[in-house]
Amino acid sequence: MKAKYILLFPALLSACTGSKVDKASEAEPATEVTLTHVVFGHIPQEIILRATTVYQNKTVVAAPIPSFASEVYVRTGKRVEAGELLYRLESKEQHALGQNNAPIEIRATRPGIVIDVQTQAGSYAAEGTTLCTLAETGSLVFEINVPYEQRKYAQSGSRCTLELPDGTCLRATVLTSLATMNETSQSEKIIATAMDAPFLPEGMNVKAIFTSAGKAESVLLLPKAAVQSDETLTEHWVMRLADDSTAVKVPVETGNSTADSIEIYGPLTPTDRIVLTGGYALADSSKIIISHE
Repeated sequence: MKAKYILLFPALLSACTGSKVDKASEAEPATEVTLTHVVFGHIPQEIILRATTVYQNKTVVAAPIPSFASEVYVRTGKRVEAGELLYRLESKEQHALGQNNAPIEIRATRPGIVIDVQTQAGSYAAEGTTLCTLAETGSLVFEINVPYEQRKYAQSGSRCTLELPDGTCLRATVLTSLATMNETSQSEKIIATAMDAPFLPEGMNVKAIFTSAGKAESVLLLPKAAVQSDETLTEHWVMRLADDSTAVKVPVETGNSTADSIEIYGPLTPTDRIVLTGGYALADSSKIIISHE
């Protein structure tokens, strides 16, 4: 008797050759971010005006008689004390005879800073000729140009911050107005002084920053780095976490700001998690990884 063997091959096996295993879809790359939260606060409005350094009291040192400058002890920028020797002069007669046994000494009458030297050693100076000019160190003031519509911020006794070109800030007080109006710019000059001001050259431009005394309403504040904008600075937004791995775009409006913080107006609460760093150019509903909260 012959045994019969029946081999059954599933239809699935007949299709094995040439079949391909589907690849798993690649996961969307995630961006590493740090987080922050909104807080309630208020940033006063700042009014920034232009100011210039001026020395109110200057001393012109002049030759008392026709003479030659035999010795010069000054240079531009040098600080001098009251009574300090500035020049030695010799009369025309002494110079002609080669005798300088009784020089004329010119000394500073007040402490100050040499801002201009016009007569050098060996030069002839007629009577009344300017030898040098001193600015009294204590007479430094700041002339602030105030548009008439903003003069309410710069009344006598008002406080302001003077920001120098190198970023140094000085606390200053408004003294008085010069009662003159620039016809072109329609701005008024006012005088302010700063305590502990260093030596500054005359004519240096500085910023005078006044703070508006408006009503302080508590609003939402965020670090400036958390707020993004378009190229024209007309639209602003933040990236808020929808969950632990997704950030969504939330439009906001902005208000007053400082170097670090900015007022915002939008549908946010202090419990919202806001992207602080790593969110630049992220699209809406982007995948993120939290590196620090």
